[in-house]
Order: sequence, then structure tokens, then C-alpha cells
Amino acid sequence: MSSEGDDVLAPQQEEKQRLNDSPDSSMESGEEPEKIALKKNITLLDGIGLIAGTVIGSGIFISPTGILKDTNSIGLALVVWLGCGLLAMFGCLVYAELGAFVTKSGAEYAYLMQAFGKIPAYLFAWTSILIIRPASGAIIALIFGEYVAKPFFPTCVPPSEAVKLLAFVCLVVVTAVNVWSVRWATRMQDIFTYSKLICIAILTIIGIVEMARGKTEHFNDSFKDSYTSVGKIGMAFYIGLWAYDGWNNLNYCTEEMKRPEKDMPRAIVIGITLITICYILINVSYIAVLGKSGILASEAVAISVGNLYLGPVDWIIPVFVAASTFGAVNGLVLTNGRLLYVAARDGLMPSLLAMIHTKRFTPLPSLLFTTLISILMLIPETSSFETLIDFFSFAAWLFYGGTFASCLWLRYKQPDKRRPYKVWLIVPIGMTIASVFLMVAPIFTNPWGSLIALVVIAAGLPFYYLFVVSNLVPKCFTNAMDSFTIWNQKVFDLAMTDPEEVPVPF
Repeated sequence: MSSEGDDVLAPQQEEKQRLNDSPDSSMESGEEPEKIALKKNITLLDGIGLIAGTVIGSGIFISPTGILKDTNSIGLALVVWLGCGLLAMFGCLVYAELGAFVTKSGAEYAYLMQAFGKIPAYLFAWTSILIIRPASGAIIALIFGEYVAKPFFPTCVPPSEAVKLLAFVCLVVVTAVNVWSVRWATRMQDIFTYSKLICIAILTIIGIVEMARGKTEHFNDSFKDSYTSVGKIGMAFYIGLWAYDGWNNLNYCTEEMKRPEKDMPRAIVIGITLITICYILINVSYIAVLGKSGILASEAVAISVGNLYLGPVDWIIPVFVAASTFGAVNGLVLTNGRLLYVAARDGLMPSLLAMIHTKRFTPLPSLLFTTLISILMLIPETSSFETLIDFFSFAAWLFYGGTFASCLWLRYKQPDKRRPYKVWLIVPIGMTIASVFLMVAPIFTNPWGSLIALVVIAAGLPFYYLFVVSNLVPKCFTNAMDSFTIWNQKVFDLAMTDPEEVPVPF
């Protein structure tokens, strides 16, 4: 490392030394100082809760209408839901192997870095940190705001200002909890996961009761008039996979799991199996109660079912859906901060974002940064649900495909290295092929969404060259960043996890 880099790192090391040498330090009492690092607080149950709590958000209560529009038949829609569950399951199994093999937080970022180097990892981090994940958080927070505001405006659409204010409150509260304690964040995730399952159980019981009464006519000729367009079916999978989105979130917290090599595969299999069963049952319930025409006419099928059958307590469903979306936002905030933290720790983002609170052991700067971007996305007019799916799914499955390919590449390059968990070879091969299909198929119906996504990804390359590779950054800018970083360390009590390996800030 250059002497200039040493000068930049010296204040950070001095500050860490000051913290360790302070009167409050455990060194004063003759004890070993507590290591500044993310703590291993996530258990098997927490892992299942994180997966189920993040995946079950707003999608299952909204997506059925979009999938039915793109399949045009009850039977094909159910096949898509089952297919999406299998894709999520197989994808999770590949990620379980990678997570046990590369025991580093950051999911796709860590695996792309290990297999293909800095540029693919940086482009993933760039796209996810600045666009995909904050936008997802903003959209789900807005859905939370709509469901919370709706009871106060029963005869009209809630004002956008009220919805945005509630979304803002949701993001701030969730971030505050995540900054304060990982344990509190995971416990909150568990609680809201239970509320999601209660809501799904209520809706499923309604459907079972109706079918027990003989209301099965909506399942007759269930594949009649099915669409066969590759583009349409691809878009149906996009919408269904949005409802399963979050299946990879546990891999963002690998370093905080107590036994990742054992608990990660178990949590993934249990969590995704539970979710797939719930999704199939609740869709059968929607079909039994509303039928094809009722689902197509509904903006939120869960609310429509509740309005028909729950009478004076129909407010229960909006409350549970709001709780479901709140839990989904919590899971996103929890994992978003870890991705940015790991990318910054590797020197691909400003070093301030690689620091954690010395007492709370949470990545405070990265959590605040990602939430700030989500809040900024609340200000302009937001995109529709379908537009969001079309725009971001191409980019997401491009990187998913790269991650599945990285599993194959690492097996080829490091065949003898120990793998605590190993999936059948056909699974990563099949998932790579499926990713190619999911990238190519929707181009036939809307090529612009894929083109825009490619432009956004490529826009990260100039920043990578300027700030990571070259020495073209003005000295005054570097000095200002250093001063800002040191000021934040002192004010917010921050430190690097390992000062000897801190990357040079840019």
C-alpha cells in the first residue's frame, strides 16, 4: 500500500486505538477487548423467519391478478406459481452451497467476487445498492402506507401525501431498530412472520370452507384459453418470482449466522417449502372464492376475499397485509446494509460505509445510506407494480444467472476444496439455463425494459474506473472524504472491523 494510503488509514487506526485505550475499555480491567465485528446472533429459527418474513410481503396479495392476466387460465397460473416455487427452491440450494463454501456476507456480491473478480461484483453492488433494493424497499413501504391509510379513507383513494408519509415512517422505524440491535431486528422479523402466516391461514380456511360446500366450478376446464406466448409466460414468471423475491436474503447475513454451514441449508429448505405450500393453498382459495373473472377484476385479491366473507371484521386482512409489508421492509433493510457494508469493506465503496458501531455491532453507516436512497425514491411519482417488475427483473436475473454460473466455475477451479454442503450438479446447470430464459423471454414483449436495465448496469463502469482503478480523483476530494470519515467515526462511535485490512478510501 502506498504511503499516501497509509496516511489516510492512520487516523482510523489511531481512533480505534483510542477506543481500546479509553478508561471504559475492557483492557482497564485486565480483560481482552471485545472484538469490533458483526456478532453471530442469527439462529436456525431466525434464518427461517428472515426468509419467510422477507419473501412473504405484498406479492402474494397482489401478484395473482398479474399472473392470471399473462396466462389467461387458472390451471396455467397455478403451474406458474408452482414453477416459481421450484425455481426459488433450486436457486436457494445453489446459494446454500455457495454460502457454506464462501463464508462471507453479501450473497451474489461475495460469490461473484470469489469466482470472477471485482468488476462483476462491483456492477452487482452498484445496481443493487443504488437502484434495485432501495426501490424495492420504497415500493413495499408505499404499499404498507396504502393499507394503513385505507381505513381512514373508506370511500376514496388515500392521498398520496399521507401514503408517502406513512411509508417514510415505516422506513425510519425499521432502520432505527436495525441500527440499535440485530437481535431486535431478527425478533421483529419473527413476530411479523407469524402475522403473515395467520393472514394466509385465514384466507386459506375461507377457501377450504367454500370448496367443502361444493364450490369447485371455477376449477373446471382450468387450462382453457391458456396463452402460449413465450413472452407472456416469461412475464408471468417475473411477476410470480417477485412474490418469491427475498429467497436469497439469508446469504447476505452469512457472517452473522451461528452455524452457517449447517443452518443455512436447513433454513432455506424449510423456509421455501413452507412458502411454496402457503402460496399454492392461498391461490386455490382465491380461485374458489373469486374465480377467474373475480381475480382479474380485483386490484388486491386478499382484500376482495376479506370483504366478501369477513363482514364487520373485514379490516383484519388490511391490518395483516400491512404487517406483512412492514416485515418485508425490515428484511430488506437488514440485508441491504450488509451488502453495502461488505462492498465497502472490499474497497469498492467509500470506507465509511464499511464501519460498524463499536457498541451495537451494527453497520450503521450502510444502513442509513441505503434507507436514505429509499426515502429519496418516495419523493417523485413512483412506477407501477408492473413497470417495476419489468424494469428490474431483467437485471436481477442477469446477476442470479451469473451467481449460478459462479457455482459451476468454482467447482471447476477449486474441485478439491472442502464444501460443507454440495448440491447436485444438475441444479446449478438448470438454474443457469432458467436464468437465460427469464432474461430473454420478456424481450419479445417489451425490449425497452431490458435495454434500460443494461444501460443502468453499464453506467457503473465509469465510476469503477474513476474511483476504484485510477488515480484521477482530485486530492481535494480525497482529503474532504477523509475528514468527513474521521468526523463520523468520532461523532457516531464507528470503527473498522479489522483496521489492518481497511481499504484505502476514495
